[in-house]
Amino acid sequence: MPSPDFRLNRLEPNKVKVLEVPNTLDSLSELRKETRNFLNEICPDEIKTKLVFCLDEIITNVIEHGFTKNSPVSLIQVELVDTNEEWKFVVKDEGIPFDPTKVKSETWKQLYESGSDGGFGIRSVKKIMKIEYKRLVPESKNELTLVYPKESF
Repeated sequence: MPSPDFRLNRLEPNKVKVLEVPNTLDSLSELRKETRNFLNEICPDEIKTKLVFCLDEIITNVIEHGFTKNSPVSLIQVELVDTNEEWKFVVKDEGIPFDPTKVKSETWKQLYESGSDGGFGIRSVKKIMKIEYKRLVPESKNELTLVYPKESF
């Protein structure tokens, strides 16, 4: 059973699911569960694992880097979309603007040798899914779209 702060809205059965998740790390397990349920009957397990990882990584980054410790609790909207051609996740948040598509991804070796604490997740997501970013100015929100073409498997 989802926590009271976790909202679930179905727009079209088996086509679109919209989740609203609090910007707290405690909400990640519920997000993973709902994403797996959405993909359950329509997605091979190997692909499902990759897609859940990608969404988890992006939401973790939004929570950890998009909000300060003093930020009030805010809802992150996650739209899960299944079409004949692709699976798409659209993430909207009111966090600090950040466009991961403009960040040059170092190689795995460079990341490892630098001793960097970050960069592995975004690089991993970029290897698995196509990423698009928009800053929604009137709403003061970030919109990050992750796309996995079904032709990839």
